[in-house]
Amino acid sequence: MLRTQGNAQYRFLDFRDAEPGDRFCCVRHTPYGNRVCALEMAEVIAVDAKRVHCQLAGRKKRWSFRKTAEQPDCYVEEDPLFQSIALRFRQAERVERIKGWIQKAPVEAFDDRVCAAIENWHRRRE
Repeated sequence: MLRTQGNAQYRFLDFRDAEPGDRFCCVRHTPYGNRVCALEMAEVIAVDAKRVHCQLAGRKKRWSFRKTAEQPDCYVEEDPLFQSIALRFRQAERVERIKGWIQKAPVEAFDDRVCAAIENWHRRRE
């Protein structure tokens, strides 16, 4: 059973009691940055005396690490901190997708209704 250790500022999963079948989430950051670039589900495949062997969902490659090593970018789904990170990540992804649509759209696609909605949103933000 995976348990979260640490405090509100720094949390990590305790893998000492990990069992095959335990599921957790990995948060991947941009290199040398603090921006989240992916959320990936992972599962504990096997546990031996010193190491935990895991596999990311949808990938064949496995990885392992020492049981006693802290894994600061791994969370259980129920963790409120992870839920907050996941919500912000999904919102940021959605905004980037919408920005791309707006940049690629021809000028004729923006009727008065669309322009008014964007202007109203901008006024509320100021």
